[in-house]
Amino acid sequence: MSHISSSSEEADAAELVLPLSDRAHLFNAPPADPLSRSPAEVLSISGVEHLLNLLHMDKQRQKARQLVLLLSPEKASSASAEQITRALHRLAELRIECEHRELRGTYRSGWRMLGVAVILLAVCLALASIFTSHLTEGMRPLTRQTFEYGFEIIGWVLLWHPIDVLAFAPLAIRARIAALQSLVGMEVVIRADKV
Repeated sequence: MSHISSSSEEADAAELVLPLSDRAHLFNAPPADPLSRSPAEVLSISGVEHLLNLLHMDKQRQKARQLVLLLSPEKASSASAEQITRALHRLAELRIECEHRELRGTYRSGWRMLGVAVILLAVCLALASIFTSHLTEGMRPLTRQTFEYGFEIIGWVLLWHPIDVLAFAPLAIRARIAALQSLVGMEVVIRADKV
């Protein structure tokens, strides 16, 4: 069993345990309570946000099939695990849709930027070639080389941002989608906290 409140313990593939003082804190950020047993309540973030932070890029924790909410005995008896499971799945599914839209938008803007950057690269390389041609023979060699290399460098540097958007930005979005998909696969179990 993995108590997600303790980062030193190794994650168990069967379940994640999240202590909360109130079931509403799973979806709503509570006020900061530095003396709480729940890391989400200490950090003043919702339990779902805390879970997503833990699941992000952690393949071992993403294998968990059960989320155990530890509530006080009086609150555990009134909570419905089935209703909370449905709410958790619905929230995760809607956020997955948002992440997919963001991914499509990222690719769309990346390809647009790449098109502009390739045109600017061609312009910069054309300008650089002018400074290597006979047209600029009357210029001092140092000035010619400065312009030639300067335009080449500027042209290639302009390609960096589109490459970053197309190659690296989607990695973070896909990692968030994987964390959300693991929440969709979890069943919520409510247990009374004995402490």
